[in-house]
Amino acid sequence: MNSKKIFLLGAASLVVLFVVFFYRFASINLFDSDFWWHVSTGRYIATTGSLPDQDPFSFVSTLEENKNLHEMREKFILKQYWLAQIIFYLIFSTTGPAGIILLRTFLLVMTLFFVFWRLQKWRVNLPLTFAFLFLLFQNLTRAIAERPVLFTIFFAAFTFFILEDFKEKKDKRIFLLLPAMILWANLHGGFILGVAIIMAFMIGEGIKIRLKISSLASREIALFYAAATLAIGFSLINPTGWNAFIIAFSPKYKIFTEGIQEYQSPLFYLKNKIYPVSYDYMSLFILFPVLLAFRNKKFDLTHGLLLSGLLFMALTATRFIVFYATIATMVLGKETDVLIKGLVEKRVSEKTYSLLVSAIAVICLLSALVFAGGTLRFEKFQFGLSKNYSVPERAVNFIESNNLKGNMLNDFAYGGYLTWRQYPREKTFIDTRALNYTVMMEYSWITNAVSSIQSAELPAGRMPLWERLLEHYNIDTIFLSVLDVYGQVPPLIFRLTEGDKWIPVYSDSRSFIFIKNTKSNGGIIEKSKLSKDAFYNTVILSAASWALQNKGNYYYLVSIGQTFYTMGRLDDALNAYRYAMNRLPSPKIQAEIDKIESELRQKNRRGCEGV
Repeated sequence: MNSKKIFLLGAASLVVLFVVFFYRFASINLFDSDFWWHVSTGRYIATTGSLPDQDPFSFVSTLEENKNLHEMREKFILKQYWLAQIIFYLIFSTTGPAGIILLRTFLLVMTLFFVFWRLQKWRVNLPLTFAFLFLLFQNLTRAIAERPVLFTIFFAAFTFFILEDFKEKKDKRIFLLLPAMILWANLHGGFILGVAIIMAFMIGEGIKIRLKISSLASREIALFYAAATLAIGFSLINPTGWNAFIIAFSPKYKIFTEGIQEYQSPLFYLKNKIYPVSYDYMSLFILFPVLLAFRNKKFDLTHGLLLSGLLFMALTATRFIVFYATIATMVLGKETDVLIKGLVEKRVSEKTYSLLVSAIAVICLLSALVFAGGTLRFEKFQFGLSKNYSVPERAVNFIESNNLKGNMLNDFAYGGYLTWRQYPREKTFIDTRALNYTVMMEYSWITNAVSSIQSAELPAGRMPLWERLLEHYNIDTIFLSVLDVYGQVPPLIFRLTEGDKWIPVYSDSRSFIFIKNTKSNGGIIEKSKLSKDAFYNTVILSAASWALQNKGNYYYLVSIGQTFYTMGRLDDALNAYRYAMNRLPSPKIQAEIDKIESELRQKNRRGCEGV
């Protein structure tokens, strides 16, 4: 097969691949919890004509007693994303979810396109380009959240592309970094990644110049460092200046990321079997040190520095995996191509090599067609909301149709959506901005039903801390998720259901609502009150559904066991804990099993004595 036919086969494979990429990104409904406070802030900026100076959405965080101890971080989150938030608001208010989904799709597909373009400029063979693009696509499917971070993913690829392009062409197009960085710095705080990429190139090229192995002439060196320095300087033209760097690297702000899902290491998820192994990013993790060992001194110094830093970040927190994957796809694609060509040239004849490439090109096309056949449904795009996954539309409809007023304790993830639907009529307790550490801690104490933070046992006659906080903030409605992000039931659920001060009036597979048992709420309680068993069965059904989808995560089964135990169904609780023990042996789970087995033995003895 001649080179022209091989090229056409590869090109056809890539066209099919990009069609599937577009379809896949566009077919996922709007789901991210953060989107709602971003679009709400965009609405606030557009209607008031100013950036917020303090939190306009929470009735708790602005109280004098909760004065923010981390004002720099609060100002950063309130102001940093302003341009992206206005864009989100203008698009969403005009087109609804469809416009945001298409914006998301465009940014992700363009990221893939720049990666493809870079690989082609390095003359990486098309079958290998196909394979690496697919790996990146798999990583991007976990980064499709409708947030300003989409701009950081795109600009990371663009910045790397421009810097590499300068090393080849050595022209003034490198000054495109200046408008790119100023835009990036006003769209998302992740612009510090762009600064890091530029600095990695500056350091890498500086070392090469020192070692006299740089390909840049004196004039080109001056041009490069002038453009790079100006680009970093231009990134400071944003509402918070250098604060992004201070917040990112100062230990005092680490408290805001503790326990947050996307800041957990992927090794944590693997160890605890919370999510199944993702071979796409694991392969990119492993491939880097392997290629570094094989290529040794021939591995580009700048690329090595950059990937080492990004890999460290990706192993530290899952949110950084996509940035490593984006840059690694380009660098490792190139290095793999060079390594394979070097090995093949020494061991395989030109004719054999041509046949091998032809066969791989055919395989790529067939793979692309199979992938398309398994992905494309040729159905009309929904361009809607993920109502049954993360957007609590039905629950908020219930709140509004029943005119539930007064202060509400809302779920961390639901605050943004509540703000979009109800602000300025009503304000929330908290949302995923996590602006105020005091409020975050109090939210945690309430939802975890903490009785005391000063002693292991609550002193006699003392009201539990969680109840005191509910009374302090005059909470009338409690609206939380059935399960947290790991699959655990908030302990507060059991305390509320087993008591008589709060009445469950709504539940679905994702959410529940309790209202205070007062005379003024008598009408809705009479109309909508749920029995304990009906409520608990909803919890069990939700946890069981997730347990079937994720067959490694044991938390769902523990949640089922806890619920059955609270209902007094000890045999069912024992079975759930035993299944959880099979997924991940744990002393805590074993302790629950031992406790239930002991209670069952006592129950059986009492039954025998009665006979």
